[in-house]
Amino acid sequence: MSPVLKFCLALTLLPLVQARAQDGYLGHDHDKWHQSFYQKLQRPDTRTPCCNLTDCRPTSGRIAGDHYEVKVNGAWISVPASKILKQTAPDLGFHVCAPFRFDGQPDHLYCVVVPPEI
Repeated sequence: MSPVLKFCLALTLLPLVQARAQDGYLGHDHDKWHQSFYQKLQRPDTRTPCCNLTDCRPTSGRIAGDHYEVKVNGAWISVPASKILKQTAPDLGFHVCAPFRFDGQPDHLYCVVVPPEI
């Protein structure tokens, strides 16, 4: 395959990879953040780790009225205030920690990191 064709293919696939990260899919970019960030997070409700090697990942988020919503496996989920950690991610973005078989129930989120408020 020619270098030009490889480059064009990479440019075509890059938005797909970025979209996957923004949708909060399990395992996406976890390794990038585990050692330096995720393994230090603790659930606010149980004081146990938020992350059991694969539970956390970067995601998209937004403010919806009086609460936050984050994407988990492609679906928008309302975040209970009790799940939000009072710390900031190194990339200043949204991150979510949820079980492998997340069922869409907001109370089943482990924890959520939101960007700093301005």
